[in-house]
Amino acid sequence: MTDLRSAVVARAAHEQRAVAVSNAQGDAHDEAQSVTWGIAVEAPVEIALNGTPWTVMLATPADLADLAVGLALTERVLRDAHAATDVVVSEFLHDIAVNLVVPESALDTTAIRSRSLLGSTACGLCGLESLAQLHARGTSVSAAPPSAEISDSAILRAFAELPMHQPINAATRSVHAAAWCAPNGAIELVREDVGRHNALDKLIGALARRGMLAQPGFVVMSSRCSYELVYKASVAHTLLLATVSAPTTMALEWSAALQLPLACRVGGDAHARVVRFPTEEHNAG
Repeated sequence: MTDLRSAVVARAAHEQRAVAVSNAQGDAHDEAQSVTWGIAVEAPVEIALNGTPWTVMLATPADLADLAVGLALTERVLRDAHAATDVVVSEFLHDIAVNLVVPESALDTTAIRSRSLLGSTACGLCGLESLAQLHARGTSVSAAPPSAEISDSAILRAFAELPMHQPINAATRSVHAAAWCAPNGAIELVREDVGRHNALDKLIGALARRGMLAQPGFVVMSSRCSYELVYKASVAHTLLLATVSAPTTMALEWSAALQLPLACRVGGDAHARVVRFPTEEHNAG
């Protein structure tokens, strides 16, 4: 990420507001100091397919072309990562729209119909109309083939470098990041958003648009690990998904089904360790 791009993205994705900050000791007799604080922008973004509205996402208005391509891929609407011929981002009276131009033959019309119009930044089940659609997701992806293990040192290196690639979070302290890392832990690409799912969709879209989906590597995220992140990360054929917080039970179930290794970091910078989670099915009993 270049310094110029970082500055442009950060400016577009946050607004400056005055806030009151207490002193370090929190002494009630001392007046709070007024400072300028960056507030992350969260805005509705309409995504259309060939001019027809498909969904509306609440997102950070940066890297929206990546968001449209990534969401279409992770929702299995777009069958081919290379099929999109154009992505047009427009804004009128503060309304933001992204039109994904793609041949009709490359679209799965069933997947298009299964998602409702509104998607939030938080819930991975938003947009699904029934539990049957949730279970059907498991039949739409295949388990990852066996692959080389990512070392603990590579995971810790990626986590240590991640803050240096988060210009929006540096200004706001309130957005998530998804990073694509080389097998040795070097960060190659990062995307940010107020929603963790959006951040991953943006990353996958960016990888697809650069022809990088087939490259070996792994994903590091600044969030907890939900089932939706596991499901989406499988599109990138990642060797591992590492998150700041541990996965949920549902995330572990999907990890086992997709054979996608999960890990998280525990401890401070000086005593950081990696926790790895089993990819085999757990049978309570």
